[in-house]
Amino acid sequence: MMSERKRLTRIFKMRGLSVQAPALNALMNVLRREKDHKSGDDVLFAIIDEIKDRMIQGGGSGGGGGGVNQFIVTTELLEQVVADLSRDESDVAEEAVQLLDAFKTPRLAYDAMRKQFNLERFGKEGRSICGEALDKVEMFAQRYALIQQRILRQDIFQPKLITATNSRRSCRGNDGGENITLTPVESLLGRSGRRFLLGMIVQVEEGKYYLEDHTGQVALNLSQATLLTDGFVTENCIVLVEGETIDGVLHVHNMGNPIVENRSNAIEAIGLQNTDIFHSIGSLSELQKLRQQELQHGQDGTFVILSDVHLDKPTVIENIDKMLDGYKDFDPLPIFVFMGNFTSKPLSGAADGTKAMMSYFEDLASVIGKYPRMAKEGRFVFVPGRNDPGITGVLPRGPIPKYFTSALRSRVKHALFTSNPCRIRYFTKEIVFFRDDLVSKLRRHSLLEPRDDDDDGVSGNGTPGDLKLSRHAIKTVLDQGHLSPLPLPASPIYWQWDHALRLYPFPDALVLGDRVGQFYENYEECDAVNPGAFSEGGHFVVYTPIAAVEDGEVTKSDVEFSQIE
Repeated sequence: MMSERKRLTRIFKMRGLSVQAPALNALMNVLRREKDHKSGDDVLFAIIDEIKDRMIQGGGSGGGGGGVNQFIVTTELLEQVVADLSRDESDVAEEAVQLLDAFKTPRLAYDAMRKQFNLERFGKEGRSICGEALDKVEMFAQRYALIQQRILRQDIFQPKLITATNSRRSCRGNDGGENITLTPVESLLGRSGRRFLLGMIVQVEEGKYYLEDHTGQVALNLSQATLLTDGFVTENCIVLVEGETIDGVLHVHNMGNPIVENRSNAIEAIGLQNTDIFHSIGSLSELQKLRQQELQHGQDGTFVILSDVHLDKPTVIENIDKMLDGYKDFDPLPIFVFMGNFTSKPLSGAADGTKAMMSYFEDLASVIGKYPRMAKEGRFVFVPGRNDPGITGVLPRGPIPKYFTSALRSRVKHALFTSNPCRIRYFTKEIVFFRDDLVSKLRRHSLLEPRDDDDDGVSGNGTPGDLKLSRHAIKTVLDQGHLSPLPLPASPIYWQWDHALRLYPFPDALVLGDRVGQFYENYEECDAVNPGAFSEGGHFVVYTPIAAVEDGEVTKSDVEFSQIE
């Protein structure tokens, strides 16, 4: 035994390494396990080479002393290296998927004074669902600040050198494509002529709307307003406004949603570490490593997404059985995402509602259990709807309580009940899942009729009118950078958890479960998908985040509309 320890120690020293005694014991255990499979020295030298590469990249060991060319091997470092060298394709695929609950989502905060971003990790501030009045103020202030900094970085809002030519053009208006200056609300007093403003629409008095920014508020007259962008405009939306003030009222001529920026530009402005909400990409080198794994293994992964899975309907259970039968031989298995509502009507008020809900999930467990491989290896994610058990009516809402789902959890190994909304990381891709009847809510509370735009680039199985409304809804939430830019009475929000509803930076995909027909559009490099109602016709979608790779880059994703017949 001692001769083997001395031999290993000598080999490490010959390569400029000093190994701690606990690390040496762990290494000997690894070599004994690997002796039956391959040459022990091959394993040893592979481990040493990987250790040296890591130490050189990191500037040496953090464990303490040693000479100029000597590095100290700790047990922690050895375990990391052995774990990475032991990973196979199944390990890579397993680590590629990460689920993030809304109540564990870090908060991206922007300091407008210092012009700095900061990612506040979960648990640092002890957030609560019972917020104070200041939390509501901070919620809206952060929404405004994040959009304002995004707007001010656009070229059209960047100040330019004033020349004689520019001055003459400015007097004639902005037709020459010159830069625009945003006027704070407090600066409208005593100024005439058309001005451009950025603010949030608020209702201070019933039926009377105001435009508010960080400096003040001004009454709005929308009778002559023209909407220049796609999407809805509701109370609590942040808008760009062109108008003039007459007798203390801002008469709006033109209005539109804020200018957007795609995910890559936003991450460049915010910083990689401040956008790593999954806490999985700590540096550019780790990002590059993850991208390499994505190119090698990412094309195998698919998501099968269902919404309005009414388990109290026998036809729905039958259709789930047919769908699972079609995927039972897939390798690897897709990730199944079931979005509520899980019953056709709320059961909370029914006398036997609890027992009924438990029985419905038991029925689903029985169907999945018919396919042993799926029950053991398949991943099933459950996103609750408004009518499902638990604390409902306020966003974000928590997962369905374990009491209702214990039978399913015991029979399906990877059944994950999460919040609404939730996020999934697939390699470097971020996918947001949200269940809400957003189209009807936005349409009901819209202050202006949305534009009658064309539907180029939109696909789906709904009527032309439904597709246009879906497009307006998707563009509204993405332009606003928020999943619920609605009046709080229409869509209540936990003030301290408003950040969990943000869409800034854009995700790579937004899956919105709505009662309208199936829908797909790529908007500023973000895939917007509505799977349709599974309870009505067996509609669902198959989403492949990485469908094609060319020249070492992911070139496109893929959305397939499907139906059980």
